Amino acid sequence: RSPPPPQIEKTILDKTGTFDMAEPSTSALLTGSRHVEGVALITSAALLFGILAAVVKSVALPTLLKMQIRSLLEWLICLAAAAFCRETRRRGGDTGAAMRVYDNSGAEAPPSTFAKCGGGEGGEREAWAKLLFGPRELSGWLVLRAFLYWCFLCCWWLALEAMPLGDATTVVYIAPVFTALFARLFLAERMHASFALVVLIDAAGLLLLTRPSFLPCPPRICAAASDAAATASAPSAATATATAAAATEYAYGAGAALVAAVVAGLLPVCTNKSGGAPWTAVNHVSCVLSAFVFTPLALVGWVVADAGAAGQLADGVAALRSPLQWALLATISAVSSAGLALQTLGYQRVRDVASASLMNILEIPFSYGLQALLFHEPLEPLGLGGVGLIACATVLNLTARVRHSRADAERAQRENLVCV
Repeated sequence: RSPPPPQIEKTILDKTGTFDMAEPSTSALLTGSRHVEGVALITSAALLFGILAAVVKSVALPTLLKMQIRSLLEWLICLAAAAFCRETRRRGGDTGAAMRVYDNSGAEAPPSTFAKCGGGEGGEREAWAKLLFGPRELSGWLVLRAFLYWCFLCCWWLALEAMPLGDATTVVYIAPVFTALFARLFLAERMHASFALVVLIDAAGLLLLTRPSFLPCPPRICAAASDAAATASAPSAATATATAAAATEYAYGAGAALVAAVVAGLLPVCTNKSGGAPWTAVNHVSCVLSAFVFTPLALVGWVVADAGAAGQLADGVAALRSPLQWALLATISAVSSAGLALQTLGYQRVRDVASASLMNILEIPFSYGLQALLFHEPLEPLGLGGVGLIACATVLNLTARVRHSRADAERAQRENLVCV
């Protein structure tokens, strides 16, 4: 279908692609209401993701065991969603183009991703195959995306175990920098002029937050080491050992969070390449491969490489006898699905996706609030400066994207007017 004409007199194009002959003032009011609703949904999703991270950190199980159970639970949710989608289409409902794909910074994927939830052509079996596994020509990209998402989730959860909740969340929020780099490398997208400044601010924020060896020991780590050494026979030696162990664990967590940010930056590029697959197929392929391929192989590798892995897994399985652990695991799956649903519905309603995505920054201070409330880990002044720098860099990056997207839209509109 050819591009629609720009807004002329009282003819207004609504989001479904049909022409709305309502008065401009009424249409603008409705659009503004939908935008506010969308921003509220995106904000709610960001807060839910903060709660999700806190729940993940609270589960007393090995990371790979948590991922295995989470994958199985979300696989069942994916099957239920696909069945609902298929039944809706059978009854004549419209679920096509209902669930759109967005990258981590809120940018909308190309229109080809607005795929139907399993068309009826080719019989029931082909419709279900399309719903659950997508088109055959995109299977490679779906598998790659599933693997990248599994790597992101594994590194992210490892970081949550080894470092405070707010610190891990902040480090992952430098992902848009890597998204811009990968988009330039693989999609030939241009970078905005302030990109170099964003990188420098992010780097300075990481230095202040993670405290390399040439910076003073974070008070939180030193205090924990002192408490561990208080009952030792040689307090000074025990303090030094405990401090080194705590610093090593924190550095391990920071490294895992940084790898998660890099992978999260690559995910939107892969999603762009897999455009055309139904959203049900994207989620289902990720859950199936995680539950039956990636996580089991990782568990086998862990047991072979680490002599203590079998004992940790045995302790984790024993901990599953507690109803609390199952309740937390069920909460992880439910909150994850709800957060993704709210985020998608929110992005469908807003006028400007990139600017609305700025609300995701609220997850950083919210995570630090949960960190202090639930885990009693306060934020030191130097770390607070690092958090502020990374948050500022993220806002600068997103606002630059907003300016460029608006400029591109105005340029395209002028070109359409010239053509007319």
